[in-house]
Amino acid sequence: MIGMKIKFLLGLVCMLLLAGCSTMDAVTGQQTRNFYSLQDDVDIGTQVYSGTIEEMRARGIKVNADAARVAQLKEMVRRIKSVSNLPDLPYEVALIQTNVVNAMAAPGGKIMVYEGLWNPKDGLVKDDDELAAVLAHEIAHVNCRHSTEAMTRNMLPSLMFMGGAIIAQAKDREDIAQALSGVFVVYNGIWVTRYSRMDETEADTVGLMYMAKAGYDPRAALRIWERSAQHRTGADPASSIFSTHPADSVRLQNLRAKLPAALAAYEASPYRKKL
Repeated sequence: MIGMKIKFLLGLVCMLLLAGCSTMDAVTGQQTRNFYSLQDDVDIGTQVYSGTIEEMRARGIKVNADAARVAQLKEMVRRIKSVSNLPDLPYEVALIQTNVVNAMAAPGGKIMVYEGLWNPKDGLVKDDDELAAVLAHEIAHVNCRHSTEAMTRNMLPSLMFMGGAIIAQAKDREDIAQALSGVFVVYNGIWVTRYSRMDETEADTVGLMYMAKAGYDPRAALRIWERSAQHRTGADPASSIFSTHPADSVRLQNLRAKLPAALAAYEASPYRKKL
């Protein structure tokens, strides 16, 4: 009886989710599944952005203390978002002044850049074009709506695995419940990261075009990953299957294939003509 009720509820939830999550991808123009609205992206991103800044300040980490660098980031974001597919989102950028080599984008256009990107030894960027490549990649994630699409993708499998485990436990089948838990771990380890790697590749491609259209040299994106590949010499390529990011060599191959189109967009950029 318990199992039938759980199955019914899971089936009902699945049907509701499938019925209400088809939307148009602003970048590709194709139908995609996203249970969240664009306003949901903005609301979620605002919470993540505000929460991260509050947490950093609570730990004594400075935020936006370098006025010149913040102004540079804002201008770059302004240019790149203006050529993006969703230019009207409420974009914001914050400089987190800690030696972490990273940048991240929350849904809805909230971007956080960590000062470690410019670290002379371990940093990722050496000039303005390379910084623009990083920002364009993050803005591409926002426009492709990768975060909420991933949340949508993971919703149904999570419910199904959880429901199956509950049914098994209700029937005193602990062996099945444990097996389902194991399958769920594998699912998250391979299929979820597989989608994440696909998202990263798409963000590389879209970001390359965004930076070029905004008047930044797209060859800078290749320099970043060439430098990254050199830093990781000796790493096991086989481990890439469990990574949320593609191997640097794969990223480079993809970017090289897209470079001619990006260079054409760069040459035609109205921003270059203003310089």
